[in-house]
Amino acid sequence: MFLLAGCNAVSYQPDGLCGGYSDKVLANGEYRVTYQGNGDISATQALDFALLRASVIAVNNQSEFAIAGELLLTIETVKIDLNLPYIYKPTARLTLTLKNDEDLTSALVSCELIAYYVTIKKQSRGFAFEPRECIARLKAKYELNDQVFD
Repeated sequence: MFLLAGCNAVSYQPDGLCGGYSDKVLANGEYRVTYQGNGDISATQALDFALLRASVIAVNNQSEFAIAGELLLTIETVKIDLNLPYIYKPTARLTLTLKNDEDLTSALVSCELIAYYVTIKKQSRGFAFEPRECIARLKAKYELNDQVFD
C-alpha cells in the first residue's frame, strides 16, 4: 500500500513503478511509443503524454513534422486489495513516423485535436503534427518544466 501512495501524481516520466513512457525503434524513422498511466491518469492524459514523448523523439531527431499512427487507447481495471476500489490504468500506444516533408503543412492537426479524435471520436488513423508546437502546448497544459526533457 505504501508504493501506491507515491504514484498518485500525474506526471511525464520514464516507465517505472508508477507508470510512464517507453519507446522502441522499429525502423528508420519509426518508433513505437507507449505511455502507461497509473490510477490517477485519465485516458486523455495518457494519450497526451504519449504524444509528448513522440514529439520529444521527433525534435531530438531534427524532424519538423511527425505522423502519429496506429493509435491505441486501452484501459485496464486492476484490483490491488479487497478493501480498495478498482484502479483504472489507461495505456496509450502509437507508431511515430518522422517526416521533413513540407507537403504535410496542409494536413497538420494540433495535439488537442488528436486527443479529441482518439478519445471522443474513436479514430486511430494517422495524424500529422508539428512536434515543437505539441511540446509547447503540452508543457503549458501540464505545467512541465524543461528538466523533464533532459
